[in-house]
Amino acid sequence: MVSFFHHNHGKFKSCEDSLTAVIFDTLKYLPSDIFWNILKDSLYHNKLPYSSGELLSITFWDKWNSEDTKNKIYIEPDVFLRFQEFDIIIEAKRRDEKQQLSSQMIKEITSYFNEYDADNKQLYFIQLGGLHSKKDDKNFPFKEKEVIICKTDWSRMLHHIALTNNKLKETDISTVNAYTRILDDCIKGFALHQFYEKLWLKDLPIKSPIKTNPLKNYFNYAGRSQ
Repeated sequence: MVSFFHHNHGKFKSCEDSLTAVIFDTLKYLPSDIFWNILKDSLYHNKLPYSSGELLSITFWDKWNSEDTKNKIYIEPDVFLRFQEFDIIIEAKRRDEKQQLSSQMIKEITSYFNEYDADNKQLYFIQLGGLHSKKDDKNFPFKEKEVIICKTDWSRMLHHIALTNNKLKETDISTVNAYTRILDDCIKGFALHQFYEKLWLKDLPIKSPIKTNPLKNYFNYAGRSQ
């Protein structure tokens, strides 16, 4: 499906939901440890556990009980990840234009506990894109619990996906070819939404050091008067 639109064989409409789906629907096919390291390393602050265990489920736009919120029908989180020891809500915004709303976050946290309070798991809430600032926010107290608030954006996710892809391609293990194909599709999905990985000079693979002459050599003109 990504290749179909990547090669302009069909009309593609870029939006917040299409970006969310194409990236996380692709990443979910990776082994849990690779998926987890990409997600964890992309955060602005190191607030997720070192390891996650197996990803039990990933769902999109669930419809949760809206009791104790202002919504009359349901609450709809963008992405919901379940692991054995904890759960993660991801609220995704298309652009970095201060789109994240504390009122929306509170609604989603409230409705999560309406649905899953009995599971007694640690909850993490990731704001993806639309940040008001990159500073670390305090965790959110909810009744007798504490929800851990995390931040990232699409450009950081793309960067760590590309880094992981490059590292895997440098290995001699044939089985990683399947993983690099998944990550290649993910990078194409970003490109469909006008997100491109920037190659910084410091990251260029240079086999031999660049030789430079001291600046004074450029002023050693023949016949220059003393």
